[in-house]
Amino acid sequence: PLFLGLITILGVITIYAIKQEEAPRFVLFLGRFHPLLLHLPIGALVVTFFIDVLGRFQKTYNPTIISDLLGFTSFFAIFTCFLGYFLSLEGGYEGDVLDLHLYTGMGTAAITLLLFWLTLQPEFNRNKLFFPLFIVSLVIISITGHYGSTITHGDKFLTEYATAPQKEKTIEIVDSLKMYDVVAKIIDNKCIQCHNASKQKGEFSMLTPELLLKGGVKGASIIPGNALASSFFTRTQLPFTDKEHMPPEGKVQLTKDEIWLIKHWIDHGADFKDYVTLTDADDGLETRLEEYLVFDKVIIPKAPLRSIEQVRKAGYRVLEVVPGEGALAVKLLDKAPDEKTINILEEIKDQIVELDFHTIPITNDMSAILQEFKNLTTLKINSTEITDDALKNLYKLERLEVLNLYNTGITNDGLTQLLTAIQPDKIYAWKTEVDRKTATKLALKYNITIENFITDGFVEESRLKTPIATPKQTLFNDKLEISLKSNLRDVTLRYTLDGTDPDDNSYLYEEPIVLKNSQTIKAKAFKKDWQASETFIGEYAKVSTRADSFVFKKKPDERYSEGSKLFDMNEGSLIFNDGNWVGFFGEDLDVTIDLGKDTTVDHLSINCLEDVGSWILFPKQLIVYSSNSPTGNFEKIAMVDISTQGEGGTIALKKIHAPIPKTSARYFKVIVKNHPALPDWHPGAGTPAWLFIDEIYFW
Repeated sequence: PLFLGLITILGVITIYAIKQEEAPRFVLFLGRFHPLLLHLPIGALVVTFFIDVLGRFQKTYNPTIISDLLGFTSFFAIFTCFLGYFLSLEGGYEGDVLDLHLYTGMGTAAITLLLFWLTLQPEFNRNKLFFPLFIVSLVIISITGHYGSTITHGDKFLTEYATAPQKEKTIEIVDSLKMYDVVAKIIDNKCIQCHNASKQKGEFSMLTPELLLKGGVKGASIIPGNALASSFFTRTQLPFTDKEHMPPEGKVQLTKDEIWLIKHWIDHGADFKDYVTLTDADDGLETRLEEYLVFDKVIIPKAPLRSIEQVRKAGYRVLEVVPGEGALAVKLLDKAPDEKTINILEEIKDQIVELDFHTIPITNDMSAILQEFKNLTTLKINSTEITDDALKNLYKLERLEVLNLYNTGITNDGLTQLLTAIQPDKIYAWKTEVDRKTATKLALKYNITIENFITDGFVEESRLKTPIATPKQTLFNDKLEISLKSNLRDVTLRYTLDGTDPDDNSYLYEEPIVLKNSQTIKAKAFKKDWQASETFIGEYAKVSTRADSFVFKKKPDERYSEGSKLFDMNEGSLIFNDGNWVGFFGEDLDVTIDLGKDTTVDHLSINCLEDVGSWILFPKQLIVYSSNSPTGNFEKIAMVDISTQGEGGTIALKKIHAPIPKTSARYFKVIVKNHPALPDWHPGAGTPAWLFIDEIYFW
């Protein structure tokens, strides 16, 4: 009865769905449970087979357990088949693979049902058909699973790691890259899972340039020369909550650089064949493409254990850089080496990639062996015995990345000659004869880092970080105590309260600043031989009165509708869905505030948010009205125009202050004007904009 009841109900639903032009939503809802349940019949069938075989060998066969388990398996196999069919009605799957998955799944359900029926017969375990049929069921369910993984993850999911990976072509300069090869890598990492030969969401495959240009059910996805008209780009810009956003919420998202590269590629013609062309304009293309370069990996053979032991006995510590691989990190522990101690390194010259002679007094003559270490990437040779002559032994070390020459006798000429031969990424030249001017010139010329002044940090003078203020809150009722700090020691903090930028003559910060009125604090960090920090700006407001009640003309969007958040003195963060923001989609904020009694105010402020990528813009205008009657005539008392950051703006907060001529009233109407539509430069141009407002307060 259970089987018949299940099949009847699901059969009726299936017939109903087939007769509709579009699958009903509740049928699609049921289909989403297919991935959740499909593992039950698979696991149950395998466990049942194990118990069956074990019982035959141990002569402890239990027909009841086998029958019950096969009944369980049959039930869920049939249930899963129906749910899988419902899921397929969503579309977006390659027909042949989907059919194979469906038919093998139905075959699995049919065979398990047959096995269950056989268990209901007397002495079924002696039936010669039962055990071979059991093996067939395992084979078919394996094939079903394979086709299922192909639909979900692509046709190479099972065999991807069965063979050695294809070696990528070495590309060591940006000009040798093709823009489409870069875009194709992005697609492979973030898009191809849902847009391949077997699974084509929106009837859109991204496997080839032709299919990419063809687009899907909604037409072309790429308009060469116009990224803002290309859905391939614009759908990455939609809010995460939008069902059109790609990749869908829950999938790994594109990075900002990946989105930038896609836009650049489309805007420059969506070319599939040509190589990258760099221009004089530094638009960031070269920097972003460096991540996609492929360098020739050096294969370092393992050194004989006998050689490694000889080096260790000579006074060295020898460690594998990566356990099990050939590259070695070597450090000399002997404080008084001789040439024999140094020359023993020739035993493992091909394996040394990191060599440390830190504080060891080796001489120029001892350094001659260094020219043999072709795979050396890190060298610490900071010894007072070393001069420019030793640097000549480094001219052929093309793989050298880090060179520590601290406290040596090298000069400007020696370093200059070295850099004409090789260019390590970073050179430490503190306490040497290299002067700052030469270090700066060489660093800029070869685009490397040269650190040669301990007090000043790198070649360029270090800049202090902006002071940190605690607590983070900026609104208070009575008084607020503000503490300032810097993460560096021996830093002087100075601040002002009059709106001017701090300098050496401003107030010295020694103890927390107590605010009893609305105030703007500006603070900077100062330290000898360092650039002063950027200015910290904190706008603190003493809220003079709180809203007794309020009424919206039009309620906020239901997802961000808790109006009391406008007056709770808990300010919103840069995250629009942190629970502190009130949101309006395509609407203005229009709220009438009741202060409970006539109150004299002279300032009103609001907090607002801009997140262009989530379609949130700063408002256009703030208008304030007052009245002594909730239904009487409201008089305009303040109006402030507000600007957005525009295209390329970052996520930002802004406090909007409306100075009010001293006004005594009980009721205040606050209108915050939203943009009627997103501007032309926005990917969603013409559609409604979001408006996010937090605190409204009087001070």
